[in-house]
Amino acid sequence: MMQAAAINPHDGEAQFQLGLIHQQRRQRSEALARFRKAVEIDPGHTDAHLQLGKIAREEGRLRDALSEFQTVVTQDEKIHSSEVLKELGAVYLTARQYPDAKNELDVYTERRPYDPEGLYYYGQTMEALGDKTAARELYQRAVEADRTAPRYRRRYTAKWSRLAGKRL
Repeated sequence: MMQAAAINPHDGEAQFQLGLIHQQRRQRSEALARFRKAVEIDPGHTDAHLQLGKIAREEGRLRDALSEFQTVVTQDEKIHSSEVLKELGAVYLTARQYPDAKNELDVYTERRPYDPEGLYYYGQTMEALGDKTAARELYQRAVEADRTAPRYRRRYTAKWSRLAGKRL
């Protein structure tokens, strides 16, 4: 990918792939620059918008994250099994816009009922809205989703199971 980007710096996909490499290496500023370059080259690069939104959310730049995620929803809401809906729900949850978070996470968990992260966010949302029974059920589902996940997925799902277990 580095060679492709060096040969043709106007290749949006090569810039995006380099961004993923930098993101894996926890080189956030370089990843951000590559994702921005990918979007500059190809404004329709949905994956790059998704990654820009994730980084903005992690950095607490909720408006930027919301803008990027709205772009993704407009381009392809179902990309990566509707992951953008989980991300939108997390942004709304952080911003304390609980009804909006509930709307996004309801659709997401309906489409992906075994994602511990989405179930955990949804549980937090329901807890904030005062529905302790629904929150408890969602936390239990998050723990169960981790237990039934394939072994190779557990390193990604265990965090959410632990957090849900603490909330229970």
